[in-house]
Amino acid sequence: MGRVVGALVGAVFFLWIAGTRSLDPGEIGWLMRYDWPIHFFGWHFFRVEPWHWPPGRILGYGVPAAPPSASPIRSRSSPSRSSRSRRGCRPRSSIGPWLLLSFTLQGLAGAWLASRWTTRLDLQVTAAAILVMMPVLLIRIGHPSLCAHWLLLWVLIVASRDASTRFRAWEWALIGLIGGLLHPYLAVMTLGLLTGVAFTPAARPLAARAGGLAAATLATVFGWWMSGLFAVSGAASMATEGLGNYSMNLLAPIMPVGWSTFLPEIPLATPGQAFEGFQYLGLGVLLLLVAAVGIRVAQRSDEGGSRRHAGFGVPLVATALVMAVFALSPRVTAAGSVLVDVSGPWTAHFAVFRATGRFFWPLAYLALVWALSVVILRLPPRVALSVLLAVAIVQAIDLHGAHQERRISARDPEFYAWSDPMRDPAWTQVLAGYEHLVLYPPPQCGQAPMPFEPAAYHAGLQGLTINTGNAARPDEAARLAYCHALGDQLKAGQLADDTIYLVPPAEMDAIRHASGGSAVCGDVATVPVCATRASVARWSTAAELR
Repeated sequence: MGRVVGALVGAVFFLWIAGTRSLDPGEIGWLMRYDWPIHFFGWHFFRVEPWHWPPGRILGYGVPAAPPSASPIRSRSSPSRSSRSRRGCRPRSSIGPWLLLSFTLQGLAGAWLASRWTTRLDLQVTAAAILVMMPVLLIRIGHPSLCAHWLLLWVLIVASRDASTRFRAWEWALIGLIGGLLHPYLAVMTLGLLTGVAFTPAARPLAARAGGLAAATLATVFGWWMSGLFAVSGAASMATEGLGNYSMNLLAPIMPVGWSTFLPEIPLATPGQAFEGFQYLGLGVLLLLVAAVGIRVAQRSDEGGSRRHAGFGVPLVATALVMAVFALSPRVTAAGSVLVDVSGPWTAHFAVFRATGRFFWPLAYLALVWALSVVILRLPPRVALSVLLAVAIVQAIDLHGAHQERRISARDPEFYAWSDPMRDPAWTQVLAGYEHLVLYPPPQCGQAPMPFEPAAYHAGLQGLTINTGNAARPDEAARLAYCHALGDQLKAGQLADDTIYLVPPAEMDAIRHASGGSAVCGDVATVPVCATRASVARWSTAAELR
């Protein structure tokens, strides 16, 4: 029962913050900001493409992996009949429901953990509420896949079990597979914690513990392959800039960055620490940690012959500490000062996880779960409930301003609106005869003729490919090659019949002239385009080009 109520606490908290409109699969306007377009457009194009291997690979969206003449976007076979039948189908987004599910599972996992130490429903639900209100979870709504903090709590549930049920290979494999499919950061954190659990002494043979870890590792790698992670071309594409900027500050757990009603602001050392390095725990949780330490010190001589706290092993704590140290990055900071900077060529390989600040999450949750266990197990039930209720109330009051700000934003009609210059019905007729939509230049090459979001939306809606999009780890060599090749192609007036080009008005005359009259340019419902004269003949009644 406690798990069900805990799940409801998580769901109600999310709905209180975000409202119900975000759950409508047909609402997409709010997804055109922050990092939501990465998730939305990935699905938007995945749904109309034929299947590839690995299944998560998408060839029709994003930065092309080669120059135009050899790019998979240009050379791939026509989409299958099943994908072409989806042309014009309105996209349905599952991001809102996924966020609701993540908060629901956070509450369920919190109550499940508390049930390891008490059978009292009120204690389980209060513990779940405290875990649901973790600021590091709510701030991640802009990165939906990174909201699966319940995955970290799942590992802690496994770690809290007796040795006889702790090393079930199928469960470890499932955890690894989910982490691999969701996000590389969460996958690495999860594997790190599972490694700590595997090396914790237990009344099980080492082979059984190693078998669980091997199952989790193989499943994680399989998840990475399924999601297309290994299809990213270029050895350097997995690394990127930002290492040290997106780090955790030593004072991050007490740095509110605008989230606290009570605590003063502390200067940051880098701009990236305001989000990727955000690790504020909330005043309620900070007081809980202090109380738990005080209880342990006061009762250090009263072990009673039984486990009186969560009992996480030293290897698990050590792995969480190692990840927390990595969260600081090679440039260690405190408030606005740099204490140590060992950055250099040797750190280049670490840039694959440039947002190092995220790696404090395992230790944050481990510390919070430990503190909850100490209060629940070492205090009389009524006293423990009073303490946890006080923590939850202080946490809610401390974070009220941040919560209210997000509530107001989520209920503002403008939050769901977006500018779409291609909404004119003429575009349906225009795009119907093409296979590809090309922005010249695309955002990755320079100043695009228009924001890419409307172009990507309508391209995916009509089953066209597009030569741009969000990419977390683009292949820089391929990007540069493509930009140069595309520029040379358009400057030479070489337009393809199966492609429509969105171009700056200032480039139109040059393209017409270079093409020798085979290209025509003009506006389609205020959007500047160029295309071959032969292709325009199919839709010339929708707009007049010359």
